[in-house]
Amino acid sequence: MYPTAKLSKELLNTPLCGSTFDYSAVERNLAFNELAIKNGDKECKENILSTGTTIVASVYKDGVIVGADSRSTMGNIVANKNSLKLHRITDSIYAAGAGGAADLEKVTRMMEGELELFELNNEGKKARVMMAGRRLRQYLFQYQGHVKAYLLVCGVDATGAHLFEVSATGGGYLKPFSADGSGSLCAMAELESGFKPDMTEDECRKLVIKSLEAGMHGDDSSGNTYYIATFTKNGKKMEGPFTPTFCKRYELEGKYIFEPGTTTILKTKELQKEVDVCGTFVTPMET
Repeated sequence: MYPTAKLSKELLNTPLCGSTFDYSAVERNLAFNELAIKNGDKECKENILSTGTTIVASVYKDGVIVGADSRSTMGNIVANKNSLKLHRITDSIYAAGAGGAADLEKVTRMMEGELELFELNNEGKKARVMMAGRRLRQYLFQYQGHVKAYLLVCGVDATGAHLFEVSATGGGYLKPFSADGSGSLCAMAELESGFKPDMTEDECRKLVIKSLEAGMHGDDSSGNTYYIATFTKNGKKMEGPFTPTFCKRYELEGKYIFEPGTTTILKTKELQKEVDVCGTFVTPMET
């Protein structure tokens, strides 16, 4: 939607001789915006399902580890507590996604199919992380940020372990570590303070988990559980879901189940009502 668009009514109502442009959607959006302002909102907001996310990834000596929380939000409502944000591209390449849930699912499935065709047409030659990142950049750049897909493309190929960050506007950056999503500020603080070159797998895993939990703790739109994926030249390992201590459900100390007879009945009244009993007829479904 374009709540800030300013087009005159004359332009909106002017017939476009032979043109394929149609401004009716813009007129609708302006009407929505005026209605929202009358109702007390400063601007008309889109109620799309957002992953509202914390995603973290880091390269270590023998591979790369990526993690993501599992909370999806719609406005201020938690729409899904078990959203898997680690999307398969190939067997050795995955992408952690932040942004719009539908956009991320569509973009990653499209890229999965494209790289599958590439491998089939090249006698089983495996696609590389840089190739996946470049194709995602080329696609997203065309839409200038309107496709809300922010991705951390991770994997191991013939050239080693790589982490490629892709923004919704088509920017791409090869990084040793990165975080994205609404909880990325807290996560990045942990990454920057704890990252070191040539870490072991155990050190990298602890850093990714610590960064993820920091982002989940400091961001209302991130939480519930998280998943971890580890990529090496020998394959991948998926783990999760894990629940941080601060996300565990609080258990009530007392029991609030009252036994029958606890509440005193002051008076009773019986009412009789006639009920017509009808027979049951079964009609077979036509096929």
